[in-house]
Amino acid sequence: MRGSFTTCLGCIAAFVFACGGSTPPADAPDPPMEQTKPEPKPEPKSEPSDEPKSDEGDTKEGKTAPKPAAVEPTFKEGSSVDEAINAVPQGTPRVNVEQEALSKPLLDEALYKPCKMSPTQHVKLKVAIWDGKAVGMDITAKPKNDKVVACMKQQISAITWKDKVKSLNTVEYEY
Repeated sequence: MRGSFTTCLGCIAAFVFACGGSTPPADAPDPPMEQTKPEPKPEPKSEPSDEPKSDEGDTKEGKTAPKPAAVEPTFKEGSSVDEAINAVPQGTPRVNVEQEALSKPLLDEALYKPCKMSPTQHVKLKVAIWDGKAVGMDITAKPKNDKVVACMKQQISAITWKDKVKSLNTVEYEY
């Protein structure tokens, strides 16, 4: 029985090694080689020296111009956090702000005094922040209280965060 186990183990090892050497990994380097061939690096060097070619270069720069224009998203008023996240174009640089800095303005109890919440009222907040302003909010109150939710949205919309970065960050808080 021991001999058959060793033979079986040898067969499994041979199978694993035989299957491991497939050809797809060898195919993977071919596309990058093809991509490097069409890139003409000398053309941009010659464009600045010749004025007519620099005009052509401007049209090439015009093709890359939409990338910087897409960095600044447009947020609808009253957006949810998911809507704010979806408004940010893919490829926008991400700058993380610490959760402590994001939650600091939300910790101030004076912020919520105008909402006249009862001592039994509990609220869960999720806020999306862009450039120091709330651009998306999800607020739920238990027990349900639409007036408190509307008041809190108004209060949070008036906050300006100290860290102003052109990047979307989210923070959650329960009160």
